Amino acid sequence: MSLKQIKTIIVDDENRIRRGIEKLVLSCGEEWNVVATFGDGQELLDSYQAEPIEFDILITDVRMPIMDGLTLIKEMKKLTSFSPMVISGFDDFSYLQTALREGALDYLIKPIDREEFRIQLETLKEKIMIKWQNQEELEIMEKQSSELAYMKQVKILNEITNGYEIDVSIMDWTNDFPAGIYTLMYITIDQVLSHSRSMEKNEWKTWILAHENIFNEMLSEYKHKYWKWKGEGAAFWILICSSNDNSNNFKNEVYEFAISLKNNVEKYTLFSNTIAISHVFTDLSLLSTVTKDVLALMQYRLIYGENQILQQDMEQQLILEKSETKHANELQQAIHRIIQSLERMNEGELIKNVTMFAKELQTLRVPSEIKLFVQSLSIQMINYLIKHTPRLSNDLLDIQDTSRLLKNIGNFAELNEEIKEWVMAVFNKLVIVNEEKVLNQVEVARSWIVENMKESITIEKIARQVYMNPTYFCEYFKNQTGETVHEFVTSTRISKARELLLTTNLKVYEISELVGYADTKYFSKLFKKYYGELPSKYKEKVKAK
Repeated sequence: MSLKQIKTIIVDDENRIRRGIEKLVLSCGEEWNVVATFGDGQELLDSYQAEPIEFDILITDVRMPIMDGLTLIKEMKKLTSFSPMVISGFDDFSYLQTALREGALDYLIKPIDREEFRIQLETLKEKIMIKWQNQEELEIMEKQSSELAYMKQVKILNEITNGYEIDVSIMDWTNDFPAGIYTLMYITIDQVLSHSRSMEKNEWKTWILAHENIFNEMLSEYKHKYWKWKGEGAAFWILICSSNDNSNNFKNEVYEFAISLKNNVEKYTLFSNTIAISHVFTDLSLLSTVTKDVLALMQYRLIYGENQILQQDMEQQLILEKSETKHANELQQAIHRIIQSLERMNEGELIKNVTMFAKELQTLRVPSEIKLFVQSLSIQMINYLIKHTPRLSNDLLDIQDTSRLLKNIGNFAELNEEIKEWVMAVFNKLVIVNEEKVLNQVEVARSWIVENMKESITIEKIARQVYMNPTYFCEYFKNQTGETVHEFVTSTRISKARELLLTTNLKVYEISELVGYADTKYFSKLFKKYYGELPSKYKEKVKAK
């Protein structure tokens, strides 16, 4: 059986660097193959359009004379799917921010460090192997017709939890799922690196298989419908659906299942699990936002430790259980007041609440307790920023290094100043964001949708234009307009399509593309739903009249 190779393309305008990168890639093992190299982004684009090349990874420099690396990534993503790695100079930080938005989560700074390069490739390799594994599983299951629908559902769930956004007016994928209430679970093995390094490769694989078998056995007997797929490393996602609309009962049942799952893993394997569980929701189109919320919960392992079941809206209870101090409740309330001050954008109140928080810290006599609550403040602020300010720069999203901070602080007065400086830096950034807001957010959203009709439009993209949380934005839009975002996007596109149909000589497939639908059949189906006829017949009837 031949080894499946990871096909790589390298683009850099410097011959020496390009050849050096190629040697580095090939030195990482026989599973790596460089299928092509190019001196500029335009050169690759022209070559691909003339004769498509199959590849998995694109390694590209940022600054090149004709077409830069970020434009190349954006243009190539319109043509094919791949994992990008960006190579940048030290003075290209603004380019890297753009690269992150374009999905290039792996990047290196010149000059290239060999070991760091190999680590980055290994990370990409893991993602691609997971992708291949999911594809291979899909191919196998497609042979069994009874499982085909399930695997298609898992495929799109896998894409969404991996960060792919689905166009808001193409919601047919949600129709393939049953009506009901849902919750999303993310399960990770604690200390996975320590476990994997302490075992032989075959022993590690055996334990991982045993771990997965526990999941499969318990799910096979579970009364609710579910979908399970792999996350990164040894992690798993499980989406659970109940046809019963009693969300409290469902929430309790899922929590009890999580406890049983965690206990069985501890009983029959060497591992422990941390499990994050989302709130109960009904709208599957918001799964991308729910995913981010669940992953944010995992940050709480830094405070509460491993072997936990983490649920949304339970932060306060968890920290009260973790802390042994009688002042825990007061401190948690002080953190809550700081977050409320940020929400209200009240500077005086914020400074006052930070000072009160620091004063409460002085009642503690154990350094670990001080660290616990400072870390809790840091993480709760980060979660607030992630949910409410999607355009906030990444430099404010790093978890405060409380170990370093407490080591360097000599007294509580200094600690107060350090905390105040960091919190106010966040506040000042929020002031800038709020100053950029436009009062009529619905009109801004509508205008953006009309202007970007041809592009892929997602809830997350629209919400970013008005600096709102995607879930709240959907509710706000519906309350203000009486229609959902999905309904508005679809009706706007179809209305524009009708105008183009009657005022131009464009073909139906050309109109379909101009209003944002790559699938002409799907577009025609929608058009008929709105106007009673397929586009070509509709045009004939109107002209005849």
